[in-house]
Amino acid sequence: MNSQMQAKIQKFRQPEDQLRTLCGELLLQAYALEQWGISPSSLIKTYNAYGKPELAEYRSCHYNISHSGDWVVAAFDNQPVGIDIETTANPIEISIAERFFSPAEVSLLREQYEEQQQSLFYDLWTLKESYIKAEGAGLSIPLDSFSFEFQEHHKVEFYRSGKPDTSWYFKQYRIDPGYALAVCGRESNFPEQVETVRWDKLISII
Repeated sequence: MNSQMQAKIQKFRQPEDQLRTLCGELLLQAYALEQWGISPSSLIKTYNAYGKPELAEYRSCHYNISHSGDWVVAAFDNQPVGIDIETTANPIEISIAERFFSPAEVSLLREQYEEQQQSLFYDLWTLKESYIKAEGAGLSIPLDSFSFEFQEHHKVEFYRSGKPDTSWYFKQYRIDPGYALAVCGRESNFPEQVETVRWDKLISII
């Protein structure tokens, strides 16, 4: 492991956070080696003004990593991509949505029964996070400046400034009843399922 990654992992005080960060790095190394033919020693990273990592010597290789609870997830593409996973166990308050969501999204939340609000909140939150991570501009993009609508067959419609925007595509995955997961990319050809890799197998790949 290079010194750059060691320093990043050591910034976390909790062992759980250190392990999640390490796992994310191993996911990147495994994919880069198997799919892009890039050795771990060549994965030199730079960071944009908002802290999004990029591969300095492979500008057409894009990735994003997220973790929450028991899961560490990653997305890879030849164009910008964003991914977010959140545990849905933490109680939510509508006041948070009123601060960060669009009026239409808040209205949609209020229309739900209380037990459904929790799930919908995290669906919206992970979609929003996946988008700002794909853009690579962090929270400089106000979360209420764009919104989502849910259509039939699990299709997600994306709106910016109140108008449909087809420059980004989204997909949600259900990998665990206690989590919400969303991916954002430039193309709509997402895999149908998430490929899961056990920790022991991940270690053996590298």
